[in-house]
Amino acid sequence: MNRTLIASIVFAAGAFAFFVLVLPEFTSIENARAALQVRQSLIEEKNAELKNVAELDGQYKARQAGIDKITTFMPEQKRVDQIVSSIQQIANQAGLSLADMTTAAAAETGEEAGYKKIFVDFTVIGQYPSFVNFLKLLEQNLRLYDIFGIIGSLTTSTTGGGQNMVNFSVKLNAYNLK
Repeated sequence: MNRTLIASIVFAAGAFAFFVLVLPEFTSIENARAALQVRQSLIEEKNAELKNVAELDGQYKARQAGIDKITTFMPEQKRVDQIVSSIQQIANQAGLSLADMTTAAAAETGEEAGYKKIFVDFTVIGQYPSFVNFLKLLEQNLRLYDIFGIIGSLTTSTTGGGQNMVNFSVKLNAYNLK
């Protein structure tokens, strides 16, 4: 046979083998590399998101004391028992006696964004300086109270040497989160 013919057959067989065997593998490797790059970019995005979550968690933990304070003055649940005991303790500390107390859910005006009001109406009996002290202690309390009405009436007490006592009717709102 002719050398040129043999060379042509070998070249044709090589070209055929290249296009049938090697080129598909090469294309498959290129596709795998492209898929690998896409997956690596997804992993980098996920890692960046995890880093952001970890950073936000760190900020949350760093601000936990402030969050606890907010929860103290505006708890998540309606806790009427805490309101009653708090006002009773403040009245005792100021030297007043708590006569009666009523609580109810305050009417919503639509302006409240994220909190509910609890209406509290109570009467304390004592002298005026004690009542001023009571208001100061109420203001310093961690729980948020919003006084919107005070009515006082003077009475003469037969006990305690006939001292003049004042009945103070106080109306206030306490708050909790919705």
